[in-house]
Amino acid sequence: MARHNEYSNKTMVAWVLATIMSLTCTMAAAAPDLAVQRRDSAQQRVMSSPLRTSQQELPDIRHRMMTSPQPVEIRQQGRSLCVTSRYNQLLPIYSANGYLYSSFRLSKGTNWLSGLPRGSYIINNKKFTIN
Repeated sequence: MARHNEYSNKTMVAWVLATIMSLTCTMAAAAPDLAVQRRDSAQQRVMSSPLRTSQQELPDIRHRMMTSPQPVEIRQQGRSLCVTSRYNQLLPIYSANGYLYSSFRLSKGTNWLSGLPRGSYIINNKKFTIN
């Protein structure tokens, strides 16, 4: 009897998984149609307004920059950055053109970030240059 219950449980699990997979595949097949409709309507808006320049159509990526959730103190010493934090948190670092370079995990206390390639970086809306 225990073997029969085990078999029926496995059958039930297999049926549930198959149902979930078929629903997922159905939703995935429907999703591209929605994207095409949105893309077409966006193209119509762009075509109806010929006076727009390419810079106006692109969103400014700097508005999406994240800062550390808790306050941090950042000092530069040579090619290293000394970051003092009162909490464990993530510190996003952006390149000079506004793209996310990396996100560093900070521990409570003093953290040293070294090994960044030469260049300019934006950290917590402040610009740092590594020479």
